[in-house]
Formats: sequence, structure tokens, C-alpha cells
Amino acid sequence: MVTGDMRGKSEKFFKPLDGPVIILLAAAAAWGFLAFRLTDGARAVVYVANKKFAWYELTGATRRIPIPTRIGEIVIEIGGGSARVISSPCPNQLCVKTGSVRHNHEEVVCMPAQMLLTLEGGKNGGPKHEGETDVITY
Repeated sequence: MVTGDMRGKSEKFFKPLDGPVIILLAAAAAWGFLAFRLTDGARAVVYVANKKFAWYELTGATRRIPIPTRIGEIVIEIGGGSARVISSPCPNQLCVKTGSVRHNHEEVVCMPAQMLLTLEGGKNGGPKHEGETDVITY
């Protein structure tokens, strides 16, 4: 049993403003992807116990680097434009399961070891050297 009369009514799948909204969403998604890509001079920065421990260029051959932490040694692998944690003494291994990070501002965190591995871009990703101006506002 039909309760309503549908004569004279045509339902359209798309409304008049759906096209511009879809275009705006696609443009925003493309901008977001491009904004977080790595640029020349990209590097992996390692923080241990809330202090900068070291930074490494992402270019060049893949290398393994031991990082001493309060619960033991974490081994990270850096090179080929990515960085990842290979081994960690932490119990849940979430930092190892995170896998490789390749994009600007991506992070690998090991909470038990108090270690943070983050990627920073070069030219457009922030200051390349300590003391270099990041932003000026008036």
C-alpha cells in the first residue's frame, strides 16, 4: 500500500549545488595531499625524553641506527625517503607496527620508551636550521 502520491514529483539524485561542492571537496583533498609531501632537504628528527636526540637526512642508502632510551635500545631504519622503527623493547610493539612514514609531519611514537620519530620537510616544511625564522606576524 502506497501512502503518498508521487505523481508530478521527480526526485533527482543530484541537487543544483552538488557539483560545486564536489569540486571544492576534491580541490581541498588535493591541496591536503600536496601540502604534506616531503621536499628537498627532508629529514627524520628523533626526540627522546622530550629532547631532540638527533636528525637524519632521508636521502641516500638505507641505514639502521640504534637509539638508546630509558627502557632499552630502539633500532630505526632511515633512507630512501622514509623512516621506520625496526625493533623496540616495548611490550606492545605499536611503534614497530606503525610501519614506514613518508610524508611531512608523520610520526612514529613509542610511549614506553618516550621516543618520537617525526619527518620534517626542507624548503617548505619549516626552518631548515636551528635559529632560522619560521614565521613573522604583525
